[in-house]
Amino acid sequence: MYERCLNEAERILASEKDVIVPVKKIWKEVERQGKNQGFEIPSLADFTALLEGDRRFEFMPSHTEDGEPFDDVPTDELGEEPELESLGFYSGDRVKLKNVELTPEVIGGLIRRKVDMTMDALTKAWEQRPGGDQETEDQLLDILARTQKLQREVKRTFSEEKMKQLSLALKRSKKRAGTSNKAKPKRQAKRRRPTAKKHRTKKSPTVSRRKRGPRK
Repeated sequence: MYERCLNEAERILASEKDVIVPVKKIWKEVERQGKNQGFEIPSLADFTALLEGDRRFEFMPSHTEDGEPFDDVPTDELGEEPELESLGFYSGDRVKLKNVELTPEVIGGLIRRKVDMTMDALTKAWEQRPGGDQETEDQLLDILARTQKLQREVKRTFSEEKMKQLSLALKRSKKRAGTSNKAKPKRQAKRRRPTAKKHRTKKSPTVSRRKRGPRK
C-alpha cells in the first residue's frame, strides 16, 4: 500500500549528501511529493515503522529500548522546533540506505557540513539579535567565536584530502588482511603407494645328508 512512499524515500536518500538523514526530514519531503503526485502518505509514526521494517534502509533510533533519548536534551523542551527545522536541524530518529558505506570521506563531509550549518544558523541569529541587549550580544559573539574556531579545526582535521588518504589506507589494510586470512589450500600429504608385500615362500629345510660309511 505504501510501497510508493518507500520508493520515494529511497530516491531522496540516494540524492542526499549527508547519507544519515532525519526520518522527519524524509517524511516531510515524501509528504510534499505525495500531495503533488496524488499518492497516500502515512503518519510520521507509521512512516518510521515502514522504514524500520524495510531491508533497503538502515534505521537509527533516537531512543534506547527503555524509551530514554540518546541525547541529553529532551525533544519536548526544544520549544523552537519549527525554527530549528527551518534551519535544517531535526530531532528524532535517523535513517540511511543500507548499501551506502560510511567511508572516512563520507563521514568527514558530514561533519564539515554540520559545523558549517551551525555557523550559518548562528550568523542568522546574530543578524536577528534584539537591539539594546548587550548581554545577549556578548553571548552570541562568544558562541560565534568558538564555533568559528571549531569550523577551522574541523576543516583542517577532516579535509577532503586527508579523508581520501585515510580511505585508501583502510582499503589497502582490508585488502592485506583479506589476503592473509584466506585459507590456504592444505597440501595433501603424498600417500605412499602400498608396496606389495613379498610373500616369502617357506623353503622346506634341506637336510644335507652325508653318506655314512660303514662302521668299522
